[in-house]
Amino acid sequence: MDAHEPRIWGTLDPFLESGPAWGRKVANEQFLRALLAQDPFDAYHFFLSTPKQVCDFQNTLGKNWPELLAAKRLKVFLRQDLPRLMRSHTYFCFHLSDCINNPSNLARLRNNLGRNIFPISSITHSLSYPDYPGRFLDHLWPGCTLRDCIVATSRAGKNAVESSFQLLRDRLGLDPRDHPQPGVEIIPLGMNEPFAWDARAMLRQKGRGRLTASGLQADPDQCVMLILGRISPHSKMDMIPLLRAWQRAFTQKRPHALLVVAGWIEQGDDFPGQFQHLARNVGLPCLIVPSPDEQTKRELYAAADLFISLADNPQETFGLTLLEAALAGLPVIASDYSGYRDLVEHDQTGLLIPTWGPEDSANIDALAGLIPDYEVQFLLAQQTVVHIPDLAEALRSLCAQPELRQAMGERGRRRALTLFSWPKVIESYISLWNRLRNLDAPRPSRCVPRSLELSYARMFSLFPKATLKHNARIRVTKAGAKVLRGEDFPVIYAGLDHLVSMDVLRPLLFLARKPETIARIKEKLDAMDPPLGPQRIDFCIHWAMKHDLLEIVVH
Repeated sequence: MDAHEPRIWGTLDPFLESGPAWGRKVANEQFLRALLAQDPFDAYHFFLSTPKQVCDFQNTLGKNWPELLAAKRLKVFLRQDLPRLMRSHTYFCFHLSDCINNPSNLARLRNNLGRNIFPISSITHSLSYPDYPGRFLDHLWPGCTLRDCIVATSRAGKNAVESSFQLLRDRLGLDPRDHPQPGVEIIPLGMNEPFAWDARAMLRQKGRGRLTASGLQADPDQCVMLILGRISPHSKMDMIPLLRAWQRAFTQKRPHALLVVAGWIEQGDDFPGQFQHLARNVGLPCLIVPSPDEQTKRELYAAADLFISLADNPQETFGLTLLEAALAGLPVIASDYSGYRDLVEHDQTGLLIPTWGPEDSANIDALAGLIPDYEVQFLLAQQTVVHIPDLAEALRSLCAQPELRQAMGERGRRRALTLFSWPKVIESYISLWNRLRNLDAPRPSRCVPRSLELSYARMFSLFPKATLKHNARIRVTKAGAKVLRGEDFPVIYAGLDHLVSMDVLRPLLFLARKPETIARIKEKLDAMDPPLGPQRIDFCIHWAMKHDLLEIVVH
């Protein structure tokens, strides 16, 4: 890359999404905000699917980053503009907000049209959906290069991605030399602090007051345990083992403690009410806080003394709430599961509870795809054992020792600020993109299709009567001649302006004033400066014939 060329970061995603604040949405939004706060590139190009998305996102950028937008360093395009801009710009890298959407599609276009083989990275989120093998198969194709990379957020996530690739190779007999795979690197997610640290005392007072107002006694010496996440055994965690551990831990004298469970609740779901009733039956005062807003979340984090998360569901690959809890100064009791083990330092910042899973899942594997995804994950989660004796001992230890809770919480906060701050995460990405750019990556064959790429011309070859051959001779029609003279103007539908314009039609019609072969006309048009590209020229020729501006010369 020339030192004088601008460093342009590209993506196919807005990273800012509306709707409920799921972990994926929170992570993507905070990533974009952190990237633009650090601002390591000269320009940022977003390629979105529809004109409405482009318009809406332009407005969003204007509200959040008006200076960058005014300086024309943030630009939003339609994805149809990708061919034109890949030919005219040297991109530093592209980064996508999910590895299961468009990485190989983008790589195919890059290989065909790009001025350079820029790195393409994409990140993992949930990896357990039954249709994902097809998504990962699309990564395995001859056009994959050493500059293509999937970013896993945890060691367990990396293992899941690499296992998916190996499973596909084993089942389909795919040779790595003919079907290379993208690299897999680990970069964790980051997390913003839930509140300013100097506001913690005030928020704690408000949070404790909220608990008292709800009917629970929240004395200063009481241990408030907090669970925050989707309140559903189908999609996050089964909380019943916590009650079993509570029964086991405190058969006689119970500690001065209460449990707050806050998070999203499916409308009509009676599980939260049942859980609250069961908790009280085992002597654990419990408050359910449905769909807390950001202010309520801050107050609950500040009011709590201990955070608990017993994830058992394979859709969990990281654990943002554990980071958020650590940044709030809370020690953590967590299942030793998936990305959780990367976030909690056992006996230092919290306690990890051993887990066991089934050695074989053949029955569920065969059923997956025939039942809803959440039911597949629920069946797997219900076979994931969180070791209750160890959980009981963790509750006994931390509920009884406020000094230990405080020490663990302080260590956890320092660790989160050191290892999982967004500036550090963004630096890891910049380092990755630089390393990928320095790898030797020859341009793959421009005609190599993706493994799962649909060939419309081949599949639907018998739909039209015939195909237009390159040796066919064409000429301008009377209508085309009027357009060429400026006496008439063709109707060009919205959405075609990136392919059909008078800048292309005029030279096309001019070259066809006398009968000429399509091959010769395409050769002359492709020699224009800047070159139009064979795909655009081919489209315009067919379009002009469709609208009676050109016609075939019949011998």
